[in-house]
Amino acid sequence: WVQLPNTHGMALFADGGIVGSKPYSASGAYINRMSDHCSGCAYQVKEPHGDTACPFNYLYWDFMIRHRDKLGGNPRMGMVYRNLDKMSDDKRRGVLASAKRFLEQLK
Repeated sequence: WVQLPNTHGMALFADGGIVGSKPYSASGAYINRMSDHCSGCAYQVKEPHGDTACPFNYLYWDFMIRHRDKLGGNPRMGMVYRNLDKMSDDKRRGVLASAKRFLEQLK
C-alpha cells in the first residue's frame, strides 16, 4: 500500500509535495549524465529550447518556472532556482515557448 502513493507522489509530484520533499524531475543533461538513453536520440541534449532541443530540457525548466511559488521556498530546490535566476530572458522565453508548443501537440 505504501509503494503506489510514494512512487506516484515522487514521480508525478501528484501529491503536491506531501510525501516527497521535492519533485523528482530531470533535464536532458541529467538523463544523459546518468544513463545511455541519449546516445541514439535525434534530439540535441545540450540545446535548451527549439525544434531540435531535448524536450526534457524545456519541460523541466517550464515546470520549475510554473511552480516557483510552491517550490521556491524549499531549501532542496535552491540550486535549481539560482540557476533559473541566471538564465537570460531570451533563453527563458525560448524555453517557455518550446514547452508550450510541445504540450499543445499532446492535446
